[in-house]
Amino acid sequence: MNESDIRSGVREIIAGVLSLPEEHVPQSAHFYDDLGGDSLQKLEVIAYVESRFSCRLTNEQAATSDTVDDLTRQVALNVS
Repeated sequence: MNESDIRSGVREIIAGVLSLPEEHVPQSAHFYDDLGGDSLQKLEVIAYVESRFSCRLTNEQAATSDTVDDLTRQVALNVS
């Protein structure tokens, strides 16, 4: 799976959890500050990402992945 596929999936998941159109979730938008997400929604995003991409993120990786790009990079590092 390439990084573009991961980025697309991460965007789709974030948009779905936050009930936003995908085009309103730019790659560099901050999950809390720009998109208005909260900590429970972030946990939901991480759970969906781990399930979809069959990977596990450490607590630190999850906590520091606040943009589509950040989360994409962390998933890419953890996908088998």
